[in-house]
Amino acid sequence: MKSKLVSMAVALLASLCLWIYVVTVVNQEVSNEPINDVAVTFYGADQIRADSNLVITKGDDTTVDLRVTCSRSTLQKLSATNILLTVDVSRIKEPGTYTMDYSVTYPSGVSNSDVKLNGTPQSVTFTVERFSSKTVSVRGILDGTVREGYYAASMECTPNEVLLEGPESLINQVSYAQVILQQDNLSQTVLQSCPVTLIDDNGEAVDSSNISISANGVSVNAIEVRQPILQMKEIPIVVEFLDGGGVTKNDMIWSCEPQTITVAGEPEVLEKTNQLTITQVDLAQMIDPIAQDMPVTLSNGLVNVTELESVFVDISVNTSRIASKTMKVTDIITANEPEGYEVNVMTMQLTVTVRGPIDEVNQLIEDDVWAVIDASSLREGTQSVPVTIEVSGDGSVAAIGQYSAAVSLVKE
Repeated sequence: MKSKLVSMAVALLASLCLWIYVVTVVNQEVSNEPINDVAVTFYGADQIRADSNLVITKGDDTTVDLRVTCSRSTLQKLSATNILLTVDVSRIKEPGTYTMDYSVTYPSGVSNSDVKLNGTPQSVTFTVERFSSKTVSVRGILDGTVREGYYAASMECTPNEVLLEGPESLINQVSYAQVILQQDNLSQTVLQSCPVTLIDDNGEAVDSSNISISANGVSVNAIEVRQPILQMKEIPIVVEFLDGGGVTKNDMIWSCEPQTITVAGEPEVLEKTNQLTITQVDLAQMIDPIAQDMPVTLSNGLVNVTELESVFVDISVNTSRIASKTMKVTDIITANEPEGYEVNVMTMQLTVTVRGPIDEVNQLIEDDVWAVIDASSLREGTQSVPVTIEVSGDGSVAAIGQYSAAVSLVKE
């Protein structure tokens, strides 16, 4: 009996202690307890994007510091991650800066009557802008060095352009996208993935935190770059001559300025490249000296390291060994006349210039030069046709330029 009474006394004492703990600790009211950095959620942001092409920019990352008055047991149920602060933006139709109150939703088990709330700030200010998009090019930059004797060609970026989507004020700032490859002492081509940065007209970086970057419908955070590293070679610049008109390349005096050009390419391409032919001169058609700038054109696989755009070329005939003479040619004959037709040469005389070694040219007379018309392709009627000038001798003297005559083809 005594043992039973002791047990009852202990139980009563425990209950009394528990009641005292609940009254004095668990249900004790705490005042202005801080719950900081509670994020604000903007309800309807997707709706205004779809309906009015609007997007929230400044203020979309706002947080609020709360001060709550409640029981200690309720306080234990609250945190910055389970209190929902909501601003309803679904009715916004135009861009601008707005200040709106937020609503508070507590976690399950906590009602509004359980908590007295003070918030800082008590309302939220944010900016709404038009949503915009545009496509910009991607530019690659090598931030590094290349080994002597090698050349860094233009960087290749994949993709070479990206689609930007975001607030109009930010999108309008962007001029292009940039990637930077950081490598030193390069002697071979490099492949690497590099982060992308958006750049404005002044070369400054644009904050891209609110801009989405994509290509072909896929989000882009980095760009694949290929930096070709080529070998360099200095080669002479030459003029190619086609013999004719009574002269050969040995009869020509020529020069060019500059005389060499530095190019770059893959080793197998450079091995086959020993000179740059700046022009090809058909000497049979060259009547006057040539003194002019000629454009530089490189074959595929070569890079113009010197960035030379043109070469000044001076070409003339060596007059100490070559002479020219203008003669009247009256002997104009026809060949390959079609059967059943008659060819009438209407041109009575041609003024022809011949050229060759001085001694042989000086000995020529008019009977040594004649013109030949190939009648095989004539059509009926009167027409102008090319003629071939023939010069007697061993072929060292020849006519220069092109000549034609008027003929008629009639049925016999």
